[in-house]
Amino acid sequence: MLTILNALMKVLQSDERLVIDGKLAKNKIVELALNLEPSLLKLLLSDEQLKGYFFQDVEGTLIFDKVAFQRFVNNKSFLPDSFTQFKNRIGLSVDTHYLNESNDVVLSWPYKDCVLEGGQTKDDQRRNEIFWNETLAPEQVDTLLAPKVLSHFKKYDIDGEHTKFELNDYDNYLIKGNNLLALHSLQKLFNKRVNLIYIDPPYNTGSDSFKYNDNFNHSTWLTFMKNRLEIARKLLKSDGVIFVQVDDNEQAHLKVLLDEVFGRENFINTLSVNLKNVAGASGGGEDKRLKKNIEYIHIYAKDYTQLRPFKGIYEYVPVDELIETYRETGKSWKYTSVLVNEGEKEYIGSTVDGSGDEIKIFKRKNFDIKSISQIMKKEGLTENDAYLKYASRLFQTQMPQSSIRPRVKNKVTELGIDSELFSIEYVPRTGRNKGTVYEQFYKGSNFRLLAWLSDVCEEIDGVLYKKEKQGTYWDFAKETKNLSKEGGVDLPAGKKPERLIARIIEMSTENNDTVLDYHLGSGTTAAVSHKLGRRYVGVEQLDYEDNSPVVRLKNVINKDNTAFSKDINWQGGGSFVYCELAELASKYSDRVEQAQSSEELITIWDELKESANLSYKVDPKQFDKNILLFNELSLENQKRFLIEAIDKNQLYVNYSDIDDDSNGISEQDKKFNQMFYGA
Repeated sequence: MLTILNALMKVLQSDERLVIDGKLAKNKIVELALNLEPSLLKLLLSDEQLKGYFFQDVEGTLIFDKVAFQRFVNNKSFLPDSFTQFKNRIGLSVDTHYLNESNDVVLSWPYKDCVLEGGQTKDDQRRNEIFWNETLAPEQVDTLLAPKVLSHFKKYDIDGEHTKFELNDYDNYLIKGNNLLALHSLQKLFNKRVNLIYIDPPYNTGSDSFKYNDNFNHSTWLTFMKNRLEIARKLLKSDGVIFVQVDDNEQAHLKVLLDEVFGRENFINTLSVNLKNVAGASGGGEDKRLKKNIEYIHIYAKDYTQLRPFKGIYEYVPVDELIETYRETGKSWKYTSVLVNEGEKEYIGSTVDGSGDEIKIFKRKNFDIKSISQIMKKEGLTENDAYLKYASRLFQTQMPQSSIRPRVKNKVTELGIDSELFSIEYVPRTGRNKGTVYEQFYKGSNFRLLAWLSDVCEEIDGVLYKKEKQGTYWDFAKETKNLSKEGGVDLPAGKKPERLIARIIEMSTENNDTVLDYHLGSGTTAAVSHKLGRRYVGVEQLDYEDNSPVVRLKNVINKDNTAFSKDINWQGGGSFVYCELAELASKYSDRVEQAQSSEELITIWDELKESANLSYKVDPKQFDKNILLFNELSLENQKRFLIEAIDKNQLYVNYSDIDDDSNGISEQDKKFNQMFYGA
């Protein structure tokens, strides 16, 4: 008779669904068993030995013991490969079961209520889930998320780099290191103090910086996002707001997650942002799909009832371009008269008609109206020049629609206006003219409609622009053409236009408000915040070297004159503080990932086992005893084991351990930490 183990393997191998690359797929087997999949149960019942072991007869009915079956399949003796055999010899299990089956531990990833730390330091660095799928006891999670020591403090201003200075309440910060741990470290100083969070996280496209390629791709990304959004929400003020930008790979999943974290009642808008022109018949390789040109920004308030109203945002079109467009397309310019002299305007009162339309009445004196032809003749101007010169005073001479005219006339009569000349501002709240503003002159029974350009025009640096209030579709395709040159850093992949971020900051914050971006990338959010006089905190864990946010902000201080800087005539100045999460065990993990040979890994192991950064689950004596087995593993599996052997709670130095001499924290950094944490 076969052993239960051999009998089970023989039966399972007869089902081709359960065999992948010649090996039984343990996860698939467990999945089918937990779902009580009929064909699997029939397979198990076909063997009397298995039938007696995994089924119980209850008054003539066979009951499948799926718990016993799951534990048997997950036993460390079932399907052991060389890596598993090696792990079993040196630890990483308790009794006959793996740690993730114990009630004393929780899975830290990729499941929803757990923690995905995410620790890559290079944009092109792949981290497969086998490196980071850890089991941590609840108290260990608390240790993982405890405030960390900050190190390598530097302050940058117009005079260069400084290492001796005092921190103050108005400092801007750039923090290098794991953003999840950095967010938790920010909690004491910035809890409920952040006005705006903008993030442009990895889009989980398979080719971006979120390279956790596993069987739970969406849930892994959502766990990664959820861990960070939950602590980020705590940092927001009660009237704060968050903007999260993604593309269509995850925007639908993200919307549901944001509903959960921030509450559906706090949803504000989803913006559609055009960041790419798709004109032309070729390019993109989308033979089965439409070309992508839209990204999405989900906007949520921390508490919608306390949200400050957004400031009006406008699309600005130079009036000369607008006029030229009309002329080139053969359309007649619709404004035919000019209010040369606006005269005196005195507010009389307002009323609301039966349909809810508002009517404001003004008395006017000493004004002068001329037609465009009169202006051209008197001043010797061309038609185009006449339009440009008086663009802010153009109006239409057509009458308001007949359904409006009598209502306006009746209300004017009610207010006792008779023979004098008056200006009437008419603001429709209903119908096709909803939201537009008309001015009308009244004398007796004569009305003349004035559609004022002055209400929708603004002069900036000597140029007159027509303003159009924006909705939820934003077009920034033009801004991406020379994006790699913005800020003096060449990081075009994923880089966002400064003018896009500026619009978000200007509409949702005031001067000296605090802005947070914990997926800082090349530093666009920090750069724009700096120029607009907002306090900012940026966190970035990837190493962009010459294209880092530090380089970009130094350029900003030294009068960067690209893109948005020209719009506001930026003159440079200001300062920011740079610091890093103080590394501990992360130094070992980085070295492991960069190692090119087994010899390098053995050297790292010799240092690791003598340190305090080795996981309690590993017995170093057993490792050394089985070194020959370790040498037989592939380089990837050797790295895999050493990553698992590192204590993940010791990747960075906890602030509570700042005085431990073995952590090597300098006296100067200790002083900065005391100032930062308010100790």
